[in-house]
Formats: sequence, C-alpha cells, structure tokens
Amino acid sequence: MKAHFSNGAIRWALIGGIALSTPWFVSHSKSSARSDDARAPAFRIGEILNYRVDWGRYTGAATAQLQIIDRGDFDGAAAWHFRAKVHTSEPIRTLYPMDDQIDSYAMGGNLTTREFRERLTEFGKLENTEASLVSPGGSAVSTEPRVIVPSGTHDALSAIYFLRATDWKNVREVRVPVFDGQNVYQMLAESGMASAIRVPAGTYQATKIEIHLFDGDREVPDESFNLWLADDDARTPVLCEAQLTMGNLRIELAGNSASEAHAGALPATPRAHSSHPGES
Repeated sequence: MKAHFSNGAIRWALIGGIALSTPWFVSHSKSSARSDDARAPAFRIGEILNYRVDWGRYTGAATAQLQIIDRGDFDGAAAWHFRAKVHTSEPIRTLYPMDDQIDSYAMGGNLTTREFRERLTEFGKLENTEASLVSPGGSAVSTEPRVIVPSGTHDALSAIYFLRATDWKNVREVRVPVFDGQNVYQMLAESGMASAIRVPAGTYQATKIEIHLFDGDREVPDESFNLWLADDDARTPVLCEAQLTMGNLRIELAGNSASEAHAGALPATPRAHSSHPGES
C-alpha cells in the first residue's frame, strides 16, 4: 500500500467498514447489516465537520474537512454527494504543500460508491482522477473511466459515512471491499468500548471502532486505524488515530462550521507528548 500522506489522512478511512454484499465478505454481526432501514443515516445536507491533523510531534500539521454537499439524482439514481478536503499547515506546508479534495457519489440506500473523483494538488502539481465504479457484469452510467470492483465496494470517503450509518449497538463487526483510488482492499471494522473523548470541539461519549485493511488474506502491515464515533444521532466522527509507515496521525474534531476551520489552521508546533484519547 502506498504510504502517502494524503491517502493516509483521508483514508483514515480510515474508515470504513461496509456492506457485505458479496458472498466472500461474510458478516459476523449480531444482527443483519443488510437492511437499508437499519443503516438509514441521520445525516443532513450541508453538514460540515472540521478537523485538526497532528502528525507525530507536530500539532496542527494539517486541517481536514468533511462535508455533505447534496443528495439527489445522479445519472438516474439517488445518491449522496460527500466531499473531503485536506490542507497542510506551516511549517509542514513548507516541506509538503498539499491541497487535496475528494468527492464521492454514494448510492442512497447502501452508500456504495457510484463515482469517485480525486483532485490532488501537491508540490504545485495538479493530479485529477475520476472513476465510475462498476461491479462485474454491470454497466457504467457515466462517461468517466470504469473501474471494475467487487459488488458493494465503497471508496474511503463513503466508507466513513457507512460506518456512521452502522448501528454499532447491535453490530459487532462488518467486512467490506474499499477502493482507495488505486487499489481495492478488504476492510474489517470492529466495535470496541465506549468512553469519554476530549477533542478541541468538546467532550463526547464515543464508541471506538478498530479498523484493519487486508490485501487478499494478508493484513496490510504497518497500517492500522482507530476511529471514535460519538453516541449522537449522527454518530459524528470525533477522533481518528492512524498508525502509518510515514508516521502516526491523530485527527481530532475541531468544529462544525466553515468559519471554525480557518480558526483551527494554526502553525504546527512540536507537542510535548501524546495524550490518551480518554484523558480529561
């Protein structure tokens, strides 16, 4: 797997767990995860979540934002439009200037990805990727390049929202295929303990979700993710800790308005120590 700062930050993915629609991905959940009603998301159009990204010793190495743009007809089918943005901050920006945006168009019922768009601007170089995800035997409904993926595949961004839509009080784990923009991996997400989590946006009671990535039957080495979802109606992602080959990332909810995103974009400074997620 590519140890890429933007992929690592967005793919905190980090993400996701998902929909067991192919026979190989067997759910071990206590209750069925196939019901669209059980996964009905408590999302709202216009939701904006802003995050501070700490990298190793540096607090505020980058900022990230998740946004629900719209829900409506997309090439003849109902779909959600999700967006993620990541920007590095000084002094890390001097070493790694990055302004990335990912757009995901996810099917309204099960949040599987219909179309994926990635706009990466790093070191002043722009790279665009657009793909229509199609299951074997399926047909693309757009003119974008087709990528053949297993049925029920999510991209890393739609996977975050699928995790939020999962009823973790009744589901122990989910397994799903996830497309990271280049390759398809198998993702296992397991629910853990609930605890009080303190982040810049406040203190939340949140459930820990442990995430593992697999390439075939082999777990991807040196990459693991822990995601904490608040016990609110929207299951808001309040914290993610990612252990990657390029270093450890801690992604904390900083606010829920666009204006607060700018307030959180502070220069990166060495942190004296890394506090436990549950410390108060």
